[in-house]
Amino acid sequence: MTEILANFTWIDDTDDAINLVEQLDDSVDYAIDTEFERSRTFYLNPAVLQIKCDEQFYLVDIAIPAIAEMVMKPIQGLVLHSGSEDLELWHQVTGQKPKRVFDTQVAAALAGYSLHTSYLNLVQELMDVELDKAMSRSDWLARPLSDEQIKYAIEDIVYLEEFKDILAKKVESRGLTPLFNVLMQQMLDNIDTDRHNEKLYQKLVKAERLKDKDADKLWLILNWRDVIAKQRNKPRNWILKPPEIVSIVRKVRNFSDLFHLGLHPNFVKHHGRDLLKAMFTDDEVLLQQKPAQIRLSSQQGNRLSEMKQRLKQVTDRYDIEPSIIINVADLKKLAFENGQLEDLATWRALP
Repeated sequence: MTEILANFTWIDDTDDAINLVEQLDDSVDYAIDTEFERSRTFYLNPAVLQIKCDEQFYLVDIAIPAIAEMVMKPIQGLVLHSGSEDLELWHQVTGQKPKRVFDTQVAAALAGYSLHTSYLNLVQELMDVELDKAMSRSDWLARPLSDEQIKYAIEDIVYLEEFKDILAKKVESRGLTPLFNVLMQQMLDNIDTDRHNEKLYQKLVKAERLKDKDADKLWLILNWRDVIAKQRNKPRNWILKPPEIVSIVRKVRNFSDLFHLGLHPNFVKHHGRDLLKAMFTDDEVLLQQKPAQIRLSSQQGNRLSEMKQRLKQVTDRYDIEPSIIINVADLKKLAFENGQLEDLATWRALP
């Protein structure tokens, strides 16, 4: 621990942030990680940015908005592990997307490791080093950070550059670099894409066997819930849980009905009438965005089975998981839309 603690700089003031920014080069890909808190909010609460620059480790206090934006905006190339939430945070703080990303978890999945290999396990596999993850759920917004937190934060990026070099060569040797490049571009493209409502809508419509009118109400409530969650910066489920939404769709016809569902009285008082208005007002724009209910015809079902078989044959050949190319839900949607595997950029990128 002593060596790690002696080789980092803590940045929480403007002058130090400027000194770091002056060292940054937008053509360089930097090993980074972020720590944040989200258990009680809709948006991520930035806490710490870890970055390696010129063989020096920096821990940046990105709980300070001005420091966060100043340091993060100039960084255009990121090396990270399982970085979807890191990229979400990047976009939230800077309002922009990086130009380049190298996700070592994705690279590992193309290099012969399991699909969701953790950073901890990859360090064990590639470096024969065992890390302690006890600090992963600690309070990263507390100041000052403990020595244990600092050690954990630095260890989370210390091997990323080596991982990039090792895994890039493994991926290249398997002929899968074009596929990796497509996956990284998709990762960047999807930073600001939120499919939560679409996925929950499809799940509830199917599980609850909702008819068209109730499905419309479900979609309108999900979008209304998002508006309130963002306004209050609270998790979606703090506003309404999925079972509560289903009960509202099935049982509520007027304001008084809301008092019989076990909802908090203050919620009904402050939001009940707006909820009813959202649910019963035909919002043509929102309803046009409603996902199609995926019900496969027998012909489409046969096409789905054929694509699954073909997908498995090809991915087995390269020893990768089929979901790297397309996940089951999206494959079903592809069959429903009468598409084919050749429509996928990931499929076309295979050797």
